[in-house]
Amino acid sequence: MRIVLSYLNPYKYKLIVNLLVKSGATLMELFLPWLLAYVIDTIIPTEDVGAIIIFGVLMLISSAIAFIGNVIANRMAARISSDAIKTLRDDGYTKIMNFSNRTVDEFKIPSLVSRMTTDTYHIYRMFNVVQRIGVRAPILLTGSIFLMVMIDLNLALVLIALMPLIIAVIYFISKRGVPYYSQLQKELDSLIRIVRENIAGIRVIKALAKEKDEQAKFEQVNLAVSKKERSAGYVVSMLNPMMNLLLNMGLITILYFGAIRVSQGLSQTGSIIAFLTYFTLILMSFLALNRIFLMYSRANASAIRIVEILEREDAFEVIDAETVPSDMHIEFRNVDFSYNKTKNHLENISFEIKRNQTFGIIGSTGSGKSTIAQLLLRFYDVDSGQILINGKNIKSYDIKELRSKFGVVLQNDVLFSSTVSDNIRFGRQVDDESLMDAANMAQATEFIDKLQGKYQQEVLRGGANFSGGQRQRMLIARALADHPEILIFDDASSALDYKTDATLRNQLRKSGMSTVILIAQRVSTVLNADRILVIEEGRIVGLGTHEKLIRECDVYRELVELQLGGKEYVNA
Repeated sequence: MRIVLSYLNPYKYKLIVNLLVKSGATLMELFLPWLLAYVIDTIIPTEDVGAIIIFGVLMLISSAIAFIGNVIANRMAARISSDAIKTLRDDGYTKIMNFSNRTVDEFKIPSLVSRMTTDTYHIYRMFNVVQRIGVRAPILLTGSIFLMVMIDLNLALVLIALMPLIIAVIYFISKRGVPYYSQLQKELDSLIRIVRENIAGIRVIKALAKEKDEQAKFEQVNLAVSKKERSAGYVVSMLNPMMNLLLNMGLITILYFGAIRVSQGLSQTGSIIAFLTYFTLILMSFLALNRIFLMYSRANASAIRIVEILEREDAFEVIDAETVPSDMHIEFRNVDFSYNKTKNHLENISFEIKRNQTFGIIGSTGSGKSTIAQLLLRFYDVDSGQILINGKNIKSYDIKELRSKFGVVLQNDVLFSSTVSDNIRFGRQVDDESLMDAANMAQATEFIDKLQGKYQQEVLRGGANFSGGQRQRMLIARALADHPEILIFDDASSALDYKTDATLRNQLRKSGMSTVILIAQRVSTVLNADRILVIEEGRIVGLGTHEKLIRECDVYRELVELQLGGKEYVNA
């Protein structure tokens, strides 16, 4: 919580002003019951109408000052809280964007979403309520107790006797409630994950008629969340009734003894009215503090989760490495890699790619093709071995410098809510000529020119208003637009028809502007590559030209037979 609270430091002067304004308004509220008691006990018996009017106006002014002060302080509290949480979210978002994929896998995406939304909102509410009620309640509490003692010490002893019981109840219930809120947040992460997966895959679920199965999964997780909420609710729901019971018992006791003291002439009616008003303010203060304790319990659990993000040291290691002169653009040297550090997903991977060469990588689903691309982009670091670009270990590059060398179309890439032009430029300084050249090479011009808004046509979230092939071509244009040093197409033509796919590959080969890595399951995508790597279960089983692999690689030959028309093609 200390780290989260430090986000209020830039606003310390505003907090001081807010504290003073809120304190002044609260003191005005405390002044009113005492003033009323004075009027009842001292002014009214004299029947001095002028004095009554003067004190009435004074009470109105005090009420107005209290009202205006509270409004100003509450608005300041909302502004300070929202600004502090904005900074907290910005820092959290920046931290997440710099996480390695391994760290993202460790946290899980739904958990990160929950921490950046639900958890930050809990902290915002705490910041806001503490500034509003956290200042007002203690002043009302201590001020009312002080004035009650000044008015009638004997009656004040009733409240003093209740104080230890009230504090014990708050402490016990708050201590029991905090663990439940921590557990609840973990269950909410699971709920968000299920909802996110089901919404993203809703077409597949419907196509396979798996609605009932997924509904059962959701209900199971939802039930777990409900149980945790219920458990937390059972504990904290005891607090308000217990507080009301204790304080109402005190109120009844004060009424009883107050009536006796008035009848005996030991106290005045106005003093008893003021005393009861202050006791009510104390009741309100304790209930407000109770609310703060409940919010703090939830906010503390949220703060722990957010601090885990902020304190996570996940900076990419940049090593000092000499640049070794090399004719090779990209080199993998004896690379091993595992996602879970138990079973190798890539094992002893070694190959070289010359500059401006087209290099194909082919294999079955789960063979490790996409993992090679992710290691090149340094989404993950290798467990052993080296990856070199231009004779230099990629770990010696600044991460932004490294990734600026690539134009990439990954599996499940997305388009954003913007325009066609903005999606292709993607925040880079790409002039109109380069943008249109990229669209033309990606075979996207033919449909973009038919759009009503052409390059300024609106793109809905995820490119929902375009077909799969159109989305794919825009993504390819995005990768080409900045004239990258290395192009990676990871199954990038899966949504393209064979004619468009073939035309695109011919355009890339003729341009010779970049080193191109084609990752695919379709033989037709890679067969014209300068060299083809065949990978199976994380191991290289073939490397060479299409003709060489047909002769020497059984796995590749089998793929060709299955996809390109049987043994007649292989033997041709």
